[in-house]
Amino acid sequence: MDIVFDRGTEERPKGHALLFFRNSSDPDEVWVTYMVILPISVDVSKYVPPFLMDQVGQIGPKELSAFAFPPAPERLGSYDALQELAAKRDDDILYVGSVNPTDVPSAMVSINEAVQWYSGIYGDVVGIAGQAEEEDAEEEDSGLGVTDVLYGLMSETDKLGELTKLVGRLKFAVDGADVAQITEAEAEVGLLSRHLPDNHNVVQLIEAVKSSDRRGAELADLYLQRCYHLVHEDYAELARIEAQLKAVQEQG
Repeated sequence: MDIVFDRGTEERPKGHALLFFRNSSDPDEVWVTYMVILPISVDVSKYVPPFLMDQVGQIGPKELSAFAFPPAPERLGSYDALQELAAKRDDDILYVGSVNPTDVPSAMVSINEAVQWYSGIYGDVVGIAGQAEEEDAEEEDSGLGVTDVLYGLMSETDKLGELTKLVGRLKFAVDGADVAQITEAEAEVGLLSRHLPDNHNVVQLIEAVKSSDRRGAELADLYLQRCYHLVHEDYAELARIEAQLKAVQEQG
C-alpha cells in the first residue's frame, strides 16, 4: 500500500494526522479518520478500548502508543474541507488510497497499516521518551495488558470464577513449595483484584492461602464464599460467613 503525504513531510512528521481515502466509485468523495501518536512510551493496553486493540497490539504495549479513531473512515465531504481542517489544526494529511466505504474490514486493515507506517517514521525521526527504559521488561510484561483488558470485560460472576481458579492454582503451588509458581499465581490474583471492589478482601484471601497456619485453608474458603455472597447481595449468608470468619480468627 502506497501512503502519500499531501500535507507535511516524511522527514518531519507531526505525530498527528488526518488519514483519508477516496471513494473507489466516486473519487470526489473523501473518507477520513484521525491518527494520534503519543510522544511517550505507554502501556496503552491499559487504557485503549478493546475494539482498538488490533491496531495497538501489533505495535506493542511497551513501544510507541499509536491509534486511529474512528477505526473505520467516516465521510467528510470534500478534499477542500479536509485541507481547511488540517490547516487549522496543523495536522499532517496522509492519502491512503481508494476504498469501498461499505467494505469496513478492508478499510480498517489499511488504517492499521498506515498507523504502523506513520508511527515507525515518527519514532525514527523524533524518538520516544521512556522507551529505552522499558525495552528490557517488554517480554515479561507483554501478556499482562491483554489479560488486564479481558478482566475488565468480564462480568462480576466471571471474575469470581477466575478468582476461584487462580486461588486453586496458588494453593497447589503453595502445597508443592513451588516458589516460581507461587509468585506467578499471586501476581495474577493481584491483577484480577484490581477489577474487584476492595471489600472483597483479596489481600486477606491470598494471605490465608499462603499461610502455614492450620486455619489457613478454612479461612481461604470462607473469604472466597464471602466474595460470592457480596456479588449476589445475599446479606443473610454474608453475615453468617463473617461470623464464621471471626470465630476461626479468634481460635488460638
